[in-house]
Amino acid sequence: MAVIAESPSRESSAPDAPRTQQGPRAFTRISQILFRVFRFEEAIILGLLVIFAALLVSVPDGPPMATLWAGFKYNFHGNGTMWMFLAWCSIGTLFLLVIAALPMAGGGKGAKLMHGVWQGHSGFLGRGKATLLWGMGGTRAYVPFLACMGVYEMLKRLIPAVRGSTLYDVEMAQFDYWLLGDLSAAIVRKAMHADWITNFLNWLPFGITQLDIHEACYISYVYAAPALAIALWFLGRRDHFDRFIGAITICGALAYIGYVLVPVVGPKYVFPDRWLEATPGALSFMDDIKGRNRDCFPSLHTAWTTLYLIASWRGLRVLFWVYLPVAIGVYIATFYGGYHYIPDIIAGHALALFAYWVAKPLREWWNRRAGFEPATGPART
Repeated sequence: MAVIAESPSRESSAPDAPRTQQGPRAFTRISQILFRVFRFEEAIILGLLVIFAALLVSVPDGPPMATLWAGFKYNFHGNGTMWMFLAWCSIGTLFLLVIAALPMAGGGKGAKLMHGVWQGHSGFLGRGKATLLWGMGGTRAYVPFLACMGVYEMLKRLIPAVRGSTLYDVEMAQFDYWLLGDLSAAIVRKAMHADWITNFLNWLPFGITQLDIHEACYISYVYAAPALAIALWFLGRRDHFDRFIGAITICGALAYIGYVLVPVVGPKYVFPDRWLEATPGALSFMDDIKGRNRDCFPSLHTAWTTLYLIASWRGLRVLFWVYLPVAIGVYIATFYGGYHYIPDIIAGHALALFAYWVAKPLREWWNRRAGFEPATGPART
């Protein structure tokens, strides 16, 4: 009788066990689907937009959504920043791809140049499908970078509403004076107009000035980082590509948050009579599109340039040596143009190192949550 009394208890409890696990299992499946659908860069951009939307709602006199959307669309219409970006990016990418391909072609490996695109497929249909998937995957992986540019235009209009007239330029300048005894921009500007530099530049053709050189270097970040990303994708170095594009997105997101927390416009606007000793009436191409944006801390020019050097050294070293002189020019131009203080540059380098360090484990964690195997996770599109 004891056995008979116990058996219903076991029978009644057995069906309940899987029912108690259905909720967690369903949640796990849904979570895995979301992690599969979205790349972690896309999640970062979406999270950033949510933060900015919350700020917009919390500010009584904030700009209307139509104004922010107009700022976002500005990049993609008429003479917006994005068209300028795409033009420079196309030219710069083509140039860097040719340089990256030369060692392979020169070493008798020209036939292997398309391996990163075709991934071992043969025949017209196989290679055509592989090329299509390569293009679609690269485009999608590249979208977060384009979104960063659009979010930047929205941010320009949001920061004044959130922070009002708050600026931290005086504190940044005080750090410069404490460390160097003067504004860093003024010191660099004066050093770059030494007699030997001026005499050397007089030999340059076509009337090229020092301002032209610095501006060309400063704007190179518009195409250098995306060109490296496309080169890595083209050559099939997906691990390096994923880590680089992830670090770029992390850099952009954290920099934008820094712009809100620590609004700074730069010494050329706050101290125009102090740092600009050579040509007080100079208006550069960057001035035309930049204006008085509160986007100095941290220096994203510095961060993305440093990321380029790290990623190219590890993934495509020939492009490291090609871009190194330009990168040095970028670092100099951040001061020469009066765009940044020393703390901006320090924060930019630190941000680049942190973003590159955290990008790999973050992607590995994301791919594990998505259920991807370690071998196939980095290559997914």
